[in-house]
Amino acid sequence: MAQDAPVLKIGTEGTYAPFSFFAPDGKLTGFDIEITQAMCDAAKLTCKFETLDFDGMIPALNQRKLDALAVGFSITEKRKKQVAFTDSYRTSDKRFVTCRPDVFKDVSPETLKSRVIGTQSGTSSADYFKSFYPESEIRLYKSMDEAFQDLGAGRLDLAMATEPVGYDFISKHGNGTCAFVGPRIKDEKFFGSGVGIAFRLDETELVDKFNAALKTIRDDGTYEAINARYFPFSIY
Repeated sequence: MAQDAPVLKIGTEGTYAPFSFFAPDGKLTGFDIEITQAMCDAAKLTCKFETLDFDGMIPALNQRKLDALAVGFSITEKRKKQVAFTDSYRTSDKRFVTCRPDVFKDVSPETLKSRVIGTQSGTSSADYFKSFYPESEIRLYKSMDEAFQDLGAGRLDLAMATEPVGYDFISKHGNGTCAFVGPRIKDEKFFGSGVGIAFRLDETELVDKFNAALKTIRDDGTYEAINARYFPFSIY
């Protein structure tokens, strides 16, 4: 790519392990970061990641402070009115996580009445809670890191996250006591048809370039290699 070509500014959180987080050496990394960078490379685009709070993502995109968002947005009808999405590059299914699996085997709204449940604010999980768990005590956090801190400290009974994020917490920070409970939750109305990179609604050319790049990294094995570095199962 020509040196004077514009740099594509991509927004992400940096607080959403294992998708977007800072390694001990201070480097921004994660599954979403690596996959997005691989798509940039395949499309021969120069990309730079910038971190900001989740709630400020879409405003920053529409104000042209950012060119794209790699922040785990589920592809939902609600969000498609605000942004243009690439094809899905990972699943958006949700799971409940608890550090008291002996107590919370049933995650029905009736059973979790008055229980303290939490997730990240501004997400499809937050919308799901408000619709299906109105009688629970719902706590919304700026990041899933904060939600998991409260879960591990016993201030939260259950947290909801995408399955890979829950898996990362259980495997690295659960001290052997935390686990998934209840079934995998699939609800296209709330959780959409997967997770995509988001662009402004008028950026159809960039969407097409990233879709072509996603196909390239799926076909040449790049996607599979990145997936294997983070998960013992496919999240495509």
